[in-house]
Amino acid sequence: MKFKSIAVLLVAISCLVSETTFARDWTDATGKHKFSGDLIAASPETILLRGKRKTLEAYIVSELSEADQAFVKEYLESKTDDASPEKMQTWTGREGVSLRGRVIGYGTRTLVITTESGAIHVNKTPLSRMDEIYKKMMPKIVAEFDDKSVKTEADLALWGRKLRGKEKTFTVDGVLMELENGEKIAVPLFLFSEKEREVLEAGWDTWKAETTQEDERNRENFLAEASAAEYHRNQEAAAQANQQIQLMQLSMMAVNAGFAHIWQVQMTPRPGVRARPMVVMVPAQNSGQAQTLAAEKYPAFVPGAAAQVSY
Repeated sequence: MKFKSIAVLLVAISCLVSETTFARDWTDATGKHKFSGDLIAASPETILLRGKRKTLEAYIVSELSEADQAFVKEYLESKTDDASPEKMQTWTGREGVSLRGRVIGYGTRTLVITTESGAIHVNKTPLSRMDEIYKKMMPKIVAEFDDKSVKTEADLALWGRKLRGKEKTFTVDGVLMELENGEKIAVPLFLFSEKEREVLEAGWDTWKAETTQEDERNRENFLAEASAAEYHRNQEAAAQANQQIQLMQLSMMAVNAGFAHIWQVQMTPRPGVRARPMVVMVPAQNSGQAQTLAAEKYPAFVPGAAAQVSY
């Protein structure tokens, strides 16, 4: 059941290492094989243990007993990213529009557009003095509601001249977003990319319906905020995982090409650090480099003896 491939072990180490360990007796799915080890880290598919001999061992979660699988599931749930929904988010949007802010629910805003001295004003404020997000949004809003030929700020300026002192009023329904300066704006759903819109518009119809009660609106606002935060947590996690996989692949290429080897480094916690000694594996050209890399990756530990384990 245990993996023999050093590549798999490297994936587990480089992508999943945790500072916290959980000592436990484990059993395979048949109930015939038992083994002990500290849980170093886990993914839904794989766990990484430090065995009695201080060696690192990888196991397939689906081949563990039901009790152990349940334990792994609880462990993963307890390690869920606790990033606050109040964290600012970057939305790629449609046609290259980038929006920076925090989704706080749904909302409606009225935009009154006028031209004064040849400059576009929105709700009596010059567009040039408004947040960058407005400068990106306004051409898209005008194109959506009035003139599809408006694509840039220059197009918007030409469109504004045609108003000849009159005003245009647009009611913008969509996602309520708080900007980094604290201002709250309504961003139309059509400005988001298809994937983002799928996440954000789930509760829009319920929120907008005239029969919707206040408590229902509050619930939909909460769900929109939570969905947005979860979406970005998943995006960030996927990006980090992809980056680490690429780093692992580069490391393995170096090993396979003979430019580096896999080194096993003994790590001892620094004074005051509540942790057990452990063994990590890193790709390096020599023992000194292996110890340096291990120290950089685990600053709370002091590297000790290093032994080459791949040839």
